[in-house]
Amino acid sequence: MTIDAHVSPSQTWDWPRFMKGSLPNPLDLVAPPNNLTQSILPGWNFGVINVTRQNSRDPEAERNIVAKYSYGRQIGRVMDALAALVEKLPEHQQEKKVFKDLLEIHAEVDKIKAEAAAKRVDDLTSDLATLRDQMEPADYRRMVAKLREALKRAEERP
Repeated sequence: MTIDAHVSPSQTWDWPRFMKGSLPNPLDLVAPPNNLTQSILPGWNFGVINVTRQNSRDPEAERNIVAKYSYGRQIGRVMDALAALVEKLPEHQQEKKVFKDLLEIHAEVDKIKAEAAAKRVDDLTSDLATLRDQMEPADYRRMVAKLREALKRAEERP
């Protein structure tokens, strides 16, 4: 008697002896015990930053800061402040490449933020239509009244 090299590792079911070696065990194709992991969205990065003693003097403080103010928010505030200062410079100094580049990036970031806000408004409009069809009319009217109040307050702001 010879032992077939293609014997299935499955413990619950195996091919009949005469089938071994001719076709793979179907259970091995579904979920082989040695291959139960799968990479989801390989190559994608969700902004995870490892802060360690190798790249920060005080990793705990840095993690606490980033938890409250993301790097993007920090950089955005610095850019806003720099753009405001550059706009106060005399015209001939504002023409320097370094300042023009900064103001260009600042304008592009503002445009991206405005496009994202417009998309959220579109999504909200779509969500409202869905809620109108799925909610009780009185609940829907209360929600719309809240939105009207929020819009009124937003329009009153300078």
